[in-house]
Amino acid sequence: MSEKNIFHQNPLLRLAIPLMLGVVVGFASEAGVSYALASFAVSLVAVLLSFMRTAPKWVFGVGAMAFMFSVGLLTEYRQSIEKAPQWGSEKYECRARLVEVPAVRGTNVKVLADLSLENDSTSGRNRGLVYLYFPRTVDTEQLLAGDVLLFETYITPPKNQGNPEEFDIEHYYYIKEITGTAFVPDGEWQLISAEKKSIATRALELRASVVDFYERLGFENERLALLSALTLGEKRDFPHELKENYSVAGASHILALSGLHLGILYMLLSLLLPLRGNRVLFRVLRELLIVAVMWGFAFVAGLSPSVVRSAILFTLISFGRLLGQDVSPVSSLSFAAVVMLLFSPHLLFDVSFQLSFAAVFSILMLAPPLQQFLGVYRHGVLYGYVMNLLILSVVAQVGTLPFVWYHFGMFPIYFLLTNLFVVPLAFVLMMLAAMVWLLSPVPVLAQVVAYPLSWIVDLMNWVVSGVAALPGAMLALPQIGVPGAVCVALLVVLVSLSLIQKRWWLLLFSAGVVFSLIVVHLFVERPVEEKPYIVIYNNYKNPLLHIVYDKEHNYLVSTVPQLDAEYEYVSEPFVRANSLSLPQWVDWNFNDSLVQFNAGAFAFEGLTVRLLDNAHWRNNEYVEPVDVLVLCRGFLGRISELVETYPASCVVLDGSLYKRSRERIIRECAKLGVEVVDITQTGAMKVVATAEGFDMIPLRSK
Repeated sequence: MSEKNIFHQNPLLRLAIPLMLGVVVGFASEAGVSYALASFAVSLVAVLLSFMRTAPKWVFGVGAMAFMFSVGLLTEYRQSIEKAPQWGSEKYECRARLVEVPAVRGTNVKVLADLSLENDSTSGRNRGLVYLYFPRTVDTEQLLAGDVLLFETYITPPKNQGNPEEFDIEHYYYIKEITGTAFVPDGEWQLISAEKKSIATRALELRASVVDFYERLGFENERLALLSALTLGEKRDFPHELKENYSVAGASHILALSGLHLGILYMLLSLLLPLRGNRVLFRVLRELLIVAVMWGFAFVAGLSPSVVRSAILFTLISFGRLLGQDVSPVSSLSFAAVVMLLFSPHLLFDVSFQLSFAAVFSILMLAPPLQQFLGVYRHGVLYGYVMNLLILSVVAQVGTLPFVWYHFGMFPIYFLLTNLFVVPLAFVLMMLAAMVWLLSPVPVLAQVVAYPLSWIVDLMNWVVSGVAALPGAMLALPQIGVPGAVCVALLVVLVSLSLIQKRWWLLLFSAGVVFSLIVVHLFVERPVEEKPYIVIYNNYKNPLLHIVYDKEHNYLVSTVPQLDAEYEYVSEPFVRANSLSLPQWVDWNFNDSLVQFNAGAFAFEGLTVRLLDNAHWRNNEYVEPVDVLVLCRGFLGRISELVETYPASCVVLDGSLYKRSRERIIRECAKLGVEVVDITQTGAMKVVATAEGFDMIPLRSK
């Protein structure tokens, strides 16, 4: 397929690309209406010129693309205007409609709500999606999607903690159109008559009822988590360790309910439905039934964006077959992208949206030429089956490489081995799950099918965990940023064009570029050996310090036992990004050749650091000068008394301190002239020993 045919056979692709570019330009440059009007004027002039007899054919195409570019700018501008106002700092009287099924999170219940203000607000917004947190009680556990509540609360806008390599919660909430979080105390909310439930709300309720059905069949823990993720897209209770195993093994796409799962369902329906033959009535009934089942599955899965776009894609293909037309899957995919971005342009910056579209597009474009080149259908069924699995896995990984590299900085080495086993198991799992759904009116028969289904689930988890445990299963990639990701994407495009157009000089050129980059990385950009340092994380739950001597020797320090620290989400991204070994946990009394931690104090490169989380320091009769004094949750006392016992060069206020304690300590330090660092304001800090003492360097996430 030539470059010309790619765009001429897929005209919607020529509209989807400028629409995406318009959204990106509008997001990156905050371009307003004037830019959109200028682009629209260009499109109008181009269209008018195209009616001239002497005008080239490409003029109309330029006008259409300029028009879609202006549409992208306008949709992004509209979205940014709607999200611009922030909630104020006052206490609001609110009405909230729960838009999803509440989820239990430890001692709290978390739920997304469409919140509006009952009283007039003179500043900020008056409506938006907000995550509500309730204390876990009998009443809050009985809340349902669609319930309407009245209460008064403060609304906190999303804010990153400032830890290195942390998950960017501000960006995530922005693209999901979530405007903040709020805590509603027990007994301070009122349930009023529920409003009419939307289709999306009913879909979420049905999904929750299916999860309950799985539990009644005996599925629990990891079995329930995997089955719910694969068949329903429900991943809220997916274990962190198991999710890491799927990521390391290169099988994360299995957990993301999208085109793969609907493709399996579409293939099953095409093979099993009995309505065959050349009669028009049979063809119509067959395709309408396939579309109805596909959208029914999407409804049970909660109408998530990934499932909806996949359902749109297969609906277009099915209608194309009904009309006797060879509908281009690329055009169908482009149409799905255009429709979804017109309604929600910020989806373009959602990781799942990027990965699913990149994977499907690369499969559609690269799989056919590779299948032809390797003779997939000329050497028997078994050879074709294995090679198809390998081809699909490779092209999906290649297509998503720029996004995976940018967002995660990791690459699974054994993804081919994983997918050889996991994809067929997922196919069998989907078939058995469909049988369980069909047999749900007869619980005894559904239970019979549940037994082999549980075996398949266990086998899949076992395979993935085994591959993830292999040495060197995950390759850490250097950070590349947006420019680097664009360069990698261009390189992927060059390789793809060389395969599609059979222009081998492009492939040789791409290989030369890759080889040059490797040489530069190995011999020119040698990493500079860094001095040992301490990272003081911003963690509101418990204090957490990270002592790093080198990649093989690093330690985690806290005032609480390891089981209570809940430190994984705080320190793990930094450990992974810097290719550090698994940190060693430091107990209250710890001693080895590098670290001596005794009763809250340790020495580091000639510096003394002490953590205080109670009032026991008052019992100390000796004056002990320290360099860095870290005050944690539980600290009691006045700073004037504290500095007499522990004269300090710097006082650090840990993120776990309560707000009122922090405000009081800051005022006291200001009166005494004591240097104070508030971790909640600066984010995580790096402490590096110097000849003159030490430096404290902010560590901001990307």
